Amino acid sequence: MAHPPASSRFVLTGPSGWIGRAMLDALSRAFDGRLGGRVVTFGSRARSMTLASGERLEVRALDTIGPDDVAGAHVIHLAYLTKEKADQLGESAFNATNDAIDDALLAAIGMAAPASLFVSSSGAAALAERGGDQHPYGLAKLRQEARFIAWGKSAGIPVIAGRIFNVAGPHINKLQSYAISNFALQAREQGEILIEAQVPVFRSFLHVDDLCTLVIDAAVQGVGRDRPIDLCGAEVVEMEDLAVLVAEASPNSPKINRRPVDYTRPSLYLGDHAQTKVLAMELGDRLSALPLQVRDTIAWLDRTSAMQQ
Repeated sequence: MAHPPASSRFVLTGPSGWIGRAMLDALSRAFDGRLGGRVVTFGSRARSMTLASGERLEVRALDTIGPDDVAGAHVIHLAYLTKEKADQLGESAFNATNDAIDDALLAAIGMAAPASLFVSSSGAAALAERGGDQHPYGLAKLRQEARFIAWGKSAGIPVIAGRIFNVAGPHINKLQSYAISNFALQAREQGEILIEAQVPVFRSFLHVDDLCTLVIDAAVQGVGRDRPIDLCGAEVVEMEDLAVLVAEASPNSPKINRRPVDYTRPSLYLGDHAQTKVLAMELGDRLSALPLQVRDTIAWLDRTSAMQQ
């Protein structure tokens, strides 16, 4: 990752999620270990956060964001309700809340131009675009992409709307919901890995630190895209392949078991890695191989477990 100029400022919305925390960590490293007021964060409510470095950060409520905050800053927009919230709130309330989040940012950048903008989209938008999944989340992400890309074109500001598929590495949360962390916890706690998926499941993974590096370097170098791009891994693996990698990285050599599989209906959630690789090449960034991503995820779990004991 290149070191941003000392005068660079960043605005980050949605700092408390997995990618948000990883982004703060990456920005801290980029600024030689301390943000020092060069990053302003906005969340659903005002609160304080303590970073991995020990630095304390004040998070402001997103509805207070204004032109003075974004003027000349690199804006990284992660704030959005998750897919699960659509089912909990209903489609109408889900869309209204997300529109309000985007409206607050659009109002600010409409009055004072930022230096760049990254919008965190999802592979769900690609599925919706292809007609494969019409879930409200994917459809909402499609609309969000279109709004911010159109704004960037009219304002002459570099924008990247990145469709994030699967990531791995430090700051992972919802440990039971993600395959790598789920398998790692099973290996540690039960001495075996049970693959619940009863269909072939194919995924690829991008190291979360690589994702953050791409976002920050694109911002600093003024790189944008006139359409959404996929941010995903190079190596496509089935869940058994992933379980093997987790087992090999675990100290207790866990056994791998699986429920019966229906081979007639595989599950694919895969982006076009060429888009990610071209961006990395343009920025001069290298991407991490999957075994390293698995090891870094397990190392993070071990570290956080040790701190909790």
